[in-house]
Amino acid sequence: MSDERFDDRQFWLPALYQEQWVPMVRLAALLISPAHPDLAGAELLVRDELVVMYRDDPTFHSWDHVVSALRANVTTAARGVHLDDAATRNQAQHAKDAGRTGEPPRPGDPEGPPQLLWALAGLPHRLRDVLVIKLYAGTRLAETADALGATRKVVHRRRDRALAELCRICERSDGDELEEDLEEQLRQAGDRLQPGDFRAEVLDLARSARQRRSHWGQRLFVVLVLVAALAAGYALSWLWTMPGDQADPSSSGAVTAGGPAPEPSGSTVISTQNGVEVFYLGRSDGLLYREIRNLPNVGDRLNTAITAVLSVAPLDPEYTSSWSGGQVNGATVDGDRITLDLSQSAFAGFHSQHQEEAAIQQLVYAATAAVDNGQNRWVRILVDGSPNLPLIGKPQADFKRGGANILGPMWVDSPLAGATESSGTLNISGLVRSSLPAPGWQLYSVSQQKVVAKGTVATGSQHSPWTAWQQEVPLPETAGEYQVILVIGQQQAIKTITVR
Repeated sequence: MSDERFDDRQFWLPALYQEQWVPMVRLAALLISPAHPDLAGAELLVRDELVVMYRDDPTFHSWDHVVSALRANVTTAARGVHLDDAATRNQAQHAKDAGRTGEPPRPGDPEGPPQLLWALAGLPHRLRDVLVIKLYAGTRLAETADALGATRKVVHRRRDRALAELCRICERSDGDELEEDLEEQLRQAGDRLQPGDFRAEVLDLARSARQRRSHWGQRLFVVLVLVAALAAGYALSWLWTMPGDQADPSSSGAVTAGGPAPEPSGSTVISTQNGVEVFYLGRSDGLLYREIRNLPNVGDRLNTAITAVLSVAPLDPEYTSSWSGGQVNGATVDGDRITLDLSQSAFAGFHSQHQEEAAIQQLVYAATAAVDNGQNRWVRILVDGSPNLPLIGKPQADFKRGGANILGPMWVDSPLAGATESSGTLNISGLVRSSLPAPGWQLYSVSQQKVVAKGTVATGSQHSPWTAWQQEVPLPETAGEYQVILVIGQQQAIKTITVR
């Protein structure tokens, strides 16, 4: 599917069904039970997840993001399926009635499922799901981690534990050979499943969901109009009766980020904030990295940056965030202090003080970058107006930027992961720790599986603890997928781009 259409659900829903219906149904069936896949239950599960995605209308940054979101939703839903015997019989009968059971033979049959699949089915969900997704869906480690909502280290550890357990159960000594056999058996089990055509049903359910939301949206619009009219009437009355009682808004010293509000005459509403620094955590090391994004304006630059940290997914699959949503109640600047008031729901996903402290540094760096990159600014964080933070309590002082030890060794500002570029010249740029040498760069062709250009970047000005770097990289005329690889010793950063 063309990436130009990933942000419009009217386009991505039918395209997603067309491309992913069969593989996702097969994946869901194997996740529910690899030894006895439930085709009918998997069809209903994937159908419902497609409709939920359409109804929620999330923001996607690429077609791969759309697909990975569906895979993650299907994985989560399949994990929660616990069928009793009656439900199993009912769903099996539903499939037989449709003439497409897709069921492998029962245990004990001459052509029954291989021992490996039965052993895999007996593992705990957290172990077997890793192998099913990785081996059947053919996902990379980072994609598997996204589907499971886990870190790459956790996924790698679960894979090793699952293979060790299978070796013990099946009395095998070679884990690599066992993994190859299991991959082939999962592929064969999946190929036996023949999902039915649910396209019309999915689109009808999506249309109904849209109409219901539109109906309530119209009601909400009417209510908001009435409230606005009442508020305006009250304000006009107040201004008319007490013209001398208005306080000078600048007297308190508190202003919103981005400076004073523009004069009404000739002013233009800013629809986009360009070059917003959004901070994420590295999946492998937990250090801070940034992406410079052009984002829809949310009041001003500070509010836009903080909202992005809470809710906008990173473009680079190697980055993640401790935040998973929530609201920005307010974001203001008063002297050297930035105050961020967040909703309680923003903190719902934290399980340890260390995790929360790392997440707070995401906010601190984003907030100070949005204002003026001031190293000496303090950031106060409130929870629905309260200074008592979950897991931390009331901090003894406001938060400041952490030291260099929490920062990734190299930041790549351009290109962004997933970018589409024209053949010719590509400008790559970023920052590297001042104590490190200049990065080497490579341009790797995915289709040709070889490096087509390489060199060393040119470094520029130093702003402790960083040294800026940039380089013009020649892009080939051959369209396709390429990787821009930056290397310093054992450290590397990879940005996948498309050349058109």
